[in-house]
Amino acid sequence: MTNRPDISLLFDLFVTAQRMRRVLSEGLLASGMRPDEYAVYSLLLEGGPMTASDMSKHLGLPLSTVLDYLRTMTAAGHITKAAHPSDGRALVVSLSRSGVAMHRRAHAHWEVVRKRVEGNLEMPIAQARLALRAIDDAASRALG
Repeated sequence: MTNRPDISLLFDLFVTAQRMRRVLSEGLLASGMRPDEYAVYSLLLEGGPMTASDMSKHLGLPLSTVLDYLRTMTAAGHITKAAHPSDGRALVVSLSRSGVAMHRRAHAHWEVVRKRVEGNLEMPIAQARLALRAIDDAASRALG
């Protein structure tokens, strides 16, 4: 276990997020995709077609940030858009074939990092995910 000052849970989360950002950035460097981009692509791949508002909720990002990602992905030809099935004003987006191919290339790098991190975890993965979700739920409630 890392020896760090016992300041607060929020401090621990900050340090962990910084360290994880470094691990993921270094691991994905050769893939041509940043970790934050990989998360956006993964959500669309696994979650299916969805609106930018839904993406914002799932990713915990402001809508304006999600729209920035979608603009970049659209320019790269990685997004397809369609009318929302029940809301004629809204669009749903999904990954295009080239978007799926880009995700697939990055996924190979992601898996190396995932296995390395999970292999060094000193508790069951399910327990760690449960704790992270509890913290995320608390943060969501704190945002109101």
